[in-house]
Amino acid sequence: MQDEAWRSRPIVRRLYGDWYRLVVSQLSAVDGSTIELGSGISRFKEHYPAAVATDIQPTPWVDEVVDAERLPYEEAEVANLVLIDVFHHLPSPARFFDSASRVLARGGRIVLLEPYCSQVSYFAYRRFHHERTDLDAPPFADDEHAATSPMAANQARATLVFFRNADEYTHRWPSLPIVDRRLLALLTYPLSGGFTRPKLVPDAAYRPLSLAERALSPLAPLLAFRCLVVLEKR
Repeated sequence: MQDEAWRSRPIVRRLYGDWYRLVVSQLSAVDGSTIELGSGISRFKEHYPAAVATDIQPTPWVDEVVDAERLPYEEAEVANLVLIDVFHHLPSPARFFDSASRVLARGGRIVLLEPYCSQVSYFAYRRFHHERTDLDAPPFADDEHAATSPMAANQARATLVFFRNADEYTHRWPSLPIVDRRLLALLTYPLSGGFTRPKLVPDAAYRPLSLAERALSPLAPLLAFRCLVVLEKR
C-alpha cells in the first residue's frame, strides 16, 4: 500500500526527497556503518546508497532484519542511526537509547524525522490520522499499545521526549545530547494528504507552498507537522 501511494503521489515524493536530503546533511562522517531502522519501502537509500536498510520484519526492500531496541552491532561500530517515521512506533524508547548509545561510535549520530505536535497538527492528527496521538502519555515509559504491533504508535512521542521533556532526556542520556532540532512541514505536508488522505492541492503547487513555508517559519511552533531531531554520541 505504501509503495503504491509513493508511486501515485508526486508531491509526497518531492516532500520526502527534501527531507531525505536534510537527513543526509546531518549524518556524521566518523568511521562506521549508517543504519536505517524501520526502512519500510526503503526510499532513503536512493539518496544515501551506503545506508544499510533494516526493519523489524523481512521485506523485499531491506538488507537486514533488526530490532531497534536490541541492535545487533558491536560497541562503537555504527556511525549513524537513521529513523524516519519510526521512533514513535518503538515500544520502549529507553531500551532504544541504551542500545544506540552502546553501538554508536564517538561523534556518531542518531537522526530522527518524526511527527510533531503543534497546536494545529495535534488537532489534525487527533481528528484525521489513523495513528494514536497522546500528549498525556509518560514520555519515557514503555508503551504497551505500541508493543501490540509494529504498526501501533504514539505520534506525540518525539514531541514529549525531545521538546516538552528535553531536560529530563538530557539528564537520563547525557552521552546522547540533542545537537539540533528543527520544525518542518507547515503547509505542504498536510495539504498533500500524505500517504493516506485525499490530496488538497495540485502537484504543481509544491514550489509555491515551499516558498510560503519559508516565509511562515516564525510560526512553526504553531503550525509544524514534523520535526527533525539530531542526537550525537559524546
